[in-house]
Amino acid sequence: MQSSVAKRLQGWLAPIGRSLDAWYDAGCAVWILLALFVVLWTGFQIISYASLDLHPDLVEVFAWSRHPSLGYYKHPPLAALIVAAWFTVLPIADWSFHLLAMLNAALALYVVDLIARRYITGDKRLVVLLLLLLTPFYQFHGQRFASNQVLLLTWPLATYCFLRAFETRALTWSVAAGAAAALAMLGKYYSVYLVAGLVAAALMHPQRWNYLRSASPWVSAVTGLVVLAPHLYWLLTTGAQPIDYALNVHASDPVGLMLYKTGEYAVGSIGYVVLPIAVYLLATHPDRRTLAQALWPSDADRRMLVVLLAVPLLLPLFTAPLLGVSLTSLWSMQAWFLLPIVLLAPPEIALTRTSAIRVAQLVLIVTVAALAAAPGIAWIRHASANKEGRSYHQVVSAELTRVWRETMRRPLSIVIGDPELVNAVTFYSPDHPDAVPGFNAVLAPWVTPERLAREGFAALCRAADADCVTAASKSAAGAPDVVRATYEAVVPFLGIASAPARFVFVLMPPKSQAPHS
Repeated sequence: MQSSVAKRLQGWLAPIGRSLDAWYDAGCAVWILLALFVVLWTGFQIISYASLDLHPDLVEVFAWSRHPSLGYYKHPPLAALIVAAWFTVLPIADWSFHLLAMLNAALALYVVDLIARRYITGDKRLVVLLLLLLTPFYQFHGQRFASNQVLLLTWPLATYCFLRAFETRALTWSVAAGAAAALAMLGKYYSVYLVAGLVAAALMHPQRWNYLRSASPWVSAVTGLVVLAPHLYWLLTTGAQPIDYALNVHASDPVGLMLYKTGEYAVGSIGYVVLPIAVYLLATHPDRRTLAQALWPSDADRRMLVVLLAVPLLLPLFTAPLLGVSLTSLWSMQAWFLLPIVLLAPPEIALTRTSAIRVAQLVLIVTVAALAAAPGIAWIRHASANKEGRSYHQVVSAELTRVWRETMRRPLSIVIGDPELVNAVTFYSPDHPDAVPGFNAVLAPWVTPERLAREGFAALCRAADADCVTAASKSAAGAPDVVRATYEAVVPFLGIASAPARFVFVLMPPKSQAPHS
């Protein structure tokens, strides 16, 4: 019975295997892989999230993008600036955001391939990317395009430019290395660990003095500072808000909990790459000596790759407890991109075409299975509650906009209140109003007291959030013609309605303008 099933399975997989065999020989195989990745996984995101609105991280970065700035209260500006550029070209819609995320991931994989082809030839190059696609970083965690996800691209880019600069000492690559490292820092300050890895890799290479005596590292350093200078000025003149935010959120745990999270970071980070490591071992069957050569090569250039991989992963384990910062394993996401290159780079590693085809078949099976499961995932997300109440964001945004327009006879330009709701309104309302999260105008400096008085505002809360409702009432206290309303939202999906949820609107009308003299 088992043998007949195995023969039948082999019969089904044989045509796929022949197609993959031809694909490995195609000169444009990497481009085909990346194109299929973008199309198939964008489709997965659209279908599997059909019952939910966008994650709060996405609508937040969109709200920031409406006002391009040198920085924002939570993070440096790169993600918001990319989103601002993206939505000047593409329509403001869920599918467009999903497409941006998958293009970012695909570009990251392409830069990884640029690095891989410096050390690896033949089928191994494609297997590098396929092993990365067996992690959750590019398809699942990469779906939420925000400050963490932008590092998927900027870290490989900075590493590639650094490797070229170290090798050639050329002015162009030296400038590119400094600029790319600065871009990574403008994505998230956690990129300081990337910079530490670049410095450590340069200092541990036998050619370090030739490099340090050249102009290359100093050109890179000056270029990086020039690119960072506007943001550094913003930090100094705005009270370093992102640093305060990071310390308040990630450095407030008791010592015991912080140490526990450090251990959790180590275990969780390794857990992310267990599957690709297992597949690698099954595909190549390396002996201990070959593995030792992969993990600490005798070749100085490949040893540099190991340092570039290890330092950003391990250094947080030592520095975070000293700084009192709690780690999360998700922060290792962007640091693993060199692992398949390190493992496959030794010439002694034998990878047959048959093994390479099997790796591709596994990735294909995972992709097809995910696409097949996408409608079911969407249904499960609709049927089960989600902590952000994301099912209701679009309908609440539409209703708030409708009530405001009917009562105020003008577009909605400012919404204040519950942070996740107001950022969602910025994205989903056709008026795309500015959001003031948590009634704190400091977090949205483009919304001044003069604008609030001149344009009016809508306050939005969940009815069950008594603190928010009280703050909304206070924000309009004593003003005439304030409109208060309660809205009960029910969201259908595939003919089945969600549980009802209630929301409170408090609409503050704009003050009448005196005639111009």
